[in-house]
Amino acid sequence: MSIYSKFIRWCLGLALVALVAGRSLGQTPDFSLVTAPWFETRTAHFHIYSCGQPQAVFKLAARLEQFCEGYGWLAGTNAIASPPIAVLAFPNHDALTPFLPLYNGQPANLAAFFKRSEDENLIVLSLPEEGSDGDDMSVIFHEYTHLLFRRNDQFWPVWLEEGMAEVYSTFATDGRRVSIASPIDHHLELLKQTPLMPLGELFTVTHDSPQYNESSRQGIFYAESWLLTQFLMAGDRAGFRAHFGQYTALLKQGQNAVEAFTNALQVSLPVMQAQLQRYLDNGVFPPLVLRLAGNISAPVNVATFRMTPVQIYFRLGDELLRIDRLDTAGQFFDRAQKLAPASPLPYEGLGMLALEQNNPGEALNQLAKALERGSTSFLAWYQDARERYKLTAAAGESYAPLKGDLAAEIRGKLERSLALQPNFGPAQELTGFFEMVQGDNPAETARHLRAALQLEPENSGFLFTLAEFQFRNGEGDAARQTLEPLLKANIDGHLREQAQQLIQENSK
Repeated sequence: MSIYSKFIRWCLGLALVALVAGRSLGQTPDFSLVTAPWFETRTAHFHIYSCGQPQAVFKLAARLEQFCEGYGWLAGTNAIASPPIAVLAFPNHDALTPFLPLYNGQPANLAAFFKRSEDENLIVLSLPEEGSDGDDMSVIFHEYTHLLFRRNDQFWPVWLEEGMAEVYSTFATDGRRVSIASPIDHHLELLKQTPLMPLGELFTVTHDSPQYNESSRQGIFYAESWLLTQFLMAGDRAGFRAHFGQYTALLKQGQNAVEAFTNALQVSLPVMQAQLQRYLDNGVFPPLVLRLAGNISAPVNVATFRMTPVQIYFRLGDELLRIDRLDTAGQFFDRAQKLAPASPLPYEGLGMLALEQNNPGEALNQLAKALERGSTSFLAWYQDARERYKLTAAAGESYAPLKGDLAAEIRGKLERSLALQPNFGPAQELTGFFEMVQGDNPAETARHLRAALQLEPENSGFLFTLAEFQFRNGEGDAARQTLEPLLKANIDGHLREQAQQLIQENSK
């Protein structure tokens, strides 16, 4: 979750729209939005679903592609590689509100948000309303930046995640140059009125902290996160700019947020606090201007498709499912099933819902109906194969080679999932694990596990599976090297213990 938005104009205050106190959505969802004409707009990197004005959607698509291409020129094409990026663009904020995540039982104080999942990255937002500044894409660029920097999520503290997203939210280009880190007026206005948080407090904010989620505190957290990041990237201290890149490297080595910061910048937090206050008081915030090797102003190719009612119900239900509003999601899937019982989409949704509700039997029942109806969802084929494979495990964890029709069925469904979407890392990893357990094709095992890690090099679970295969294959030194990142102090404790246990088991 990550956000900033507008109140009267597209991006006012700290970019969050305050909801009327006590407002509640009730128990019965409003299905009236489904009656609007929805269409899907596809570009090279995005699938945008909207019932807003087509010209506003096309402009959104063009600007997103421009941002994506500009970042790719700067950081390399691998930096923008990801699973499909879906954008749900509501026509206005009122239409968006019933599809916001809940915080303390109420719609969260958001104007846009980003939700990452194994199979799909999702940006949800409202289009600029008539009379607003339609050129302000800061909310959208903020959200997309979270995806581009996703490989740092397990290391970066929240202040840096949000500060970097705010810095990139000011992206602008003339085609051959891009600028970022420009001053953000509403942050500066707030910082003039509100004392800076102590850096020690800023560094401890998490996604569950009130400072991150409550509008009364969210302002200074976002503003100071932007200020500190802007100072370190573009400020008037060359030494800080030169050493800032070391911060991530030290975090990856296992140092905590404060330790890595003071070591990388070679300064104590009190000294940095004083330097940050001085920088704010000086009032000069130069942007970073970077020259590109090519031109990113070319027109963007788009393809547009009218969505059917069952597709609309499914897409809205799927969005609700991804933000853990399960009951409401189920009502959308039920409506879709009654409307189009021959379509695989309702059963895909109901199957995924059952998985979220920890009901694997019902999930397999619904997914089987989806596959029987010709599902083209790589996720449905993968989830069905995974759940059926899990049923074969002794005590839920120990797998043995399978024979006959069951082995062929699971392998076939995994192959079908990968045929539909070869860039889906979990399917590559599970196929590699399956072949490792089967034990008769080590070359295929290695191919799939390495493909999974190429797609998601930040995935610790994938590293563990590869190391397990390397130990089985007699490659002990390579396995121990693979496991080294999992032994760091900032890795999940359970996974770290598993890595240590795997090394011990193979050292006897």
